[in-house]
Amino acid sequence: MGHVRTDSNKRYHYASLICEYFLENNITHGEITAQDIAKYHHLPGESYRSISAFLNYLYSNCIRNAEFGFYISGTQPLSKSEYPHRFRIELIDGAKGLL
Repeated sequence: MGHVRTDSNKRYHYASLICEYFLENNITHGEITAQDIAKYHHLPGESYRSISAFLNYLYSNCIRNAEFGFYISGTQPLSKSEYPHRFRIELIDGAKGLL
């Protein structure tokens, strides 16, 4: 209801930003927020909402697509709300080849 669907080009773009974040920081797994990714890449304004929607989409639909270069193994709310804000992400072997 009222949400904008992310097209596939944006999904791959967001996936590459997430993989780049992990690879440039020499980590293979960890907990991050969409806001962490947006700040790291100096993205404008509310772009973290689109990244969060993408991550929620992957997690809610249990998508482990190797083309994205990572999968979400869990979530954790940052506050008392039920909404997952922090995502536990693990890179898939070969993620470097996706960038």
